[in-house]
Amino acid sequence: QVRDVNTYALSALISEAGAVPVSFGIVRDDHKALLATARAALCTCDIVVLSAGSSVSHRDKSLNVIAELGTPGILAHGISVKPGKPTIVAVADDKPVFGLPGNPVSAMVVAGLFLVPTIHRLLGAVAPQKTVVVARLARKVASTSGREDYVQVRLDQRGTELWADPIFGKSNLIFTMVRAQAVLCIPLNATGIEAGEWVSVTLT
Repeated sequence: QVRDVNTYALSALISEAGAVPVSFGIVRDDHKALLATARAALCTCDIVVLSAGSSVSHRDKSLNVIAELGTPGILAHGISVKPGKPTIVAVADDKPVFGLPGNPVSAMVVAGLFLVPTIHRLLGAVAPQKTVVVARLARKVASTSGREDYVQVRLDQRGTELWADPIFGKSNLIFTMVRAQAVLCIPLNATGIEAGEWVSVTLT
């Protein structure tokens, strides 16, 4: 009964990167069913992407399924990124496998960081340069040292200055991406950025 946002959003991102998305549908939270579908995807596709089930609850099946797909297996479970911490990165029989979070914003942020560059690499393509602009931060953004934070921002021209207004919201709320024109990356070792500071933001 959960609306399927990720199939369509990730498919669009994959197509934009130059690959062909192949959907294997929604699979119930059952180990055997998910493993069978993941194996079918591994036989059919060059990259396998699972969305949801990557956290640590007993209901989350993706970790064990990915671990059984092939060697060498899971390379990382958990990354120092917000949103997107419970991401799984693996290789199964020479094919990249990603376990993305189920929350749409987390899935799209992580896909942009890992999946899209992987597609470009496999295609032998040069990744297009993203447009970066400098703006003043309209509101303070707190962060925790030891992780990168990706914050959606809305851009506003005020006189001669461009301002970046953070859009706060949980990673299951897609309005944060819908309303944003750019994204701000807070570096790994920063503890936040004060209002009024100049920042570099990447247009989305």
